[in-house]
Amino acid sequence: MENTLVNSNGTITSGLDANNVSVFDRSFVYGDSLYEVFRTYDGRPFGMHEHFERLWVSAALCKMKLSQTQDHLKAECIKTIKEFREKNKSDVYCRIIMSRGVGKIGFGLKNLTTPTHYYIIVQSVDDFKSAPIEKGIRLQVVGRLRNDPRALDPAMKSGNYLNSLLAYLEAQEDGFDDALMCNHQGFLTEGTTFNLFYIKRGIVVTSPLPLGMLDGITRRLLIQFLAEKNIPFVETPFKKEKLYSADEVFITSSLKEVYPVTQIDRHKKKPGSLTLKLREIFHERVLAQCLKN
Repeated sequence: MENTLVNSNGTITSGLDANNVSVFDRSFVYGDSLYEVFRTYDGRPFGMHEHFERLWVSAALCKMKLSQTQDHLKAECIKTIKEFREKNKSDVYCRIIMSRGVGKIGFGLKNLTTPTHYYIIVQSVDDFKSAPIEKGIRLQVVGRLRNDPRALDPAMKSGNYLNSLLAYLEAQEDGFDDALMCNHQGFLTEGTTFNLFYIKRGIVVTSPLPLGMLDGITRRLLIQFLAEKNIPFVETPFKKEKLYSADEVFITSSLKEVYPVTQIDRHKKKPGSLTLKLREIFHERVLAQCLKN
């Protein structure tokens, strides 16, 4: 990949030259990996500490004993970002992948011949000011269900992404931008790479985490902002019909930030004033926090 740097266990190469992952790496053989994604604003990482804290939670959930320390991995991320920005002045997307390691074929940990491996991918990311707000994102509630937490907990941010990938492809085939998934009870959980909110009569609503979804970093921040601004908010299970009748719908993620939804299935929406206000608050807080770092 052009305009991309990859840090493979401390060795930084261009994306075009990053060809040194073993076919016996557990991330390749079994999808036995974890990952986190954060971005920079004005060159400063945002939420990196929170993302690494969640990485360690994911490691505990999948019984992966990480060989590297958080400080070491953070330093490698910063080093890779700095090298990228010496040639590219844009803000960046930083993805860190943790593999259980390399070894013989077989599930047993005794087959491993290396400690955990890490791979860091850095590439340009669009400026939030250039995002086409009026266009929004068009979402389909697909038939594929979200993984049940008793099978593969969505709270674990793993490289086993087939559940979300297949949901995304299902929505794409029907002409939508992305997908929303329900749990086995028909309650909305989240999208393929983002959390979901709707607004009705000034009340902001989202699904509770136990339904089977990721504890999104941007989701957490937004809930904090709602409390600080005394904006009515509730976490409660809901079905897709609530989205159809909602006044506003939006999504949150580290890359999409706070972004309006303009269609759910056949139901059209417009970017609403509260969604845009929350987006503005988010950007103000992001930039203020980055300036402190």
